[in-house]
Amino acid sequence: MCQFASFFHNPHTGEIVVSDLTSHGNTEQTLKLNLNIWREGHYLPNGEIVLRTTSDDRIDLVEYKNAFVSRFPTFVSFLNWSLPIITKDGVYESDLDLRGLTSAKDLVLPKTVGGGLDLRGLTSAKDLVLPKTVGGWLDLRGLTSAKDLVLPKTVGGGLDLSGLTSAKDLVLPKTVGGGLDLRDTVRTELNDKKVKL
Repeated sequence: MCQFASFFHNPHTGEIVVSDLTSHGNTEQTLKLNLNIWREGHYLPNGEIVLRTTSDDRIDLVEYKNAFVSRFPTFVSFLNWSLPIITKDGVYESDLDLRGLTSAKDLVLPKTVGGGLDLRGLTSAKDLVLPKTVGGWLDLRGLTSAKDLVLPKTVGGGLDLSGLTSAKDLVLPKTVGGGLDLRDTVRTELNDKKVKL
């Protein structure tokens, strides 16, 4: 499995293609890429960019990377460009590992994430619009408050809200298929409100 998000780029044209953000091999096979032309790349949620090239490419690497950054100044801008290309009817079928994000500003997530969704790096739900359904686990352990948090109606796996210090503003999903990780204080408050856990 490759680092998220993976893509291929053509250093001679600047073209970028995506298919499977977690696997160069799957993308290569699906798009039938000629590796004599295409090079691997990564854009990580922490903002790190890797644009692999060979000595045969004969390009100015600084200028080439600057052009890439001009097009995609942030990881979120790259993700927002790539997700519509690889989702079908608003459904992203795999896991989304976004643990390196510290802000949800401008983030546009699919309507449905078929696998797990890791957003543990967020400390606030401000600007966060979650999918209506998450098929796997949902990790929001970095949140300390439920303010502005609107959880999906269904979480197929576990739900980690272990960073919350209070149950104030917390509305749980109708269905959580796995474990629900809450602090004892939050559980006590929810029990006092007669919320079934």
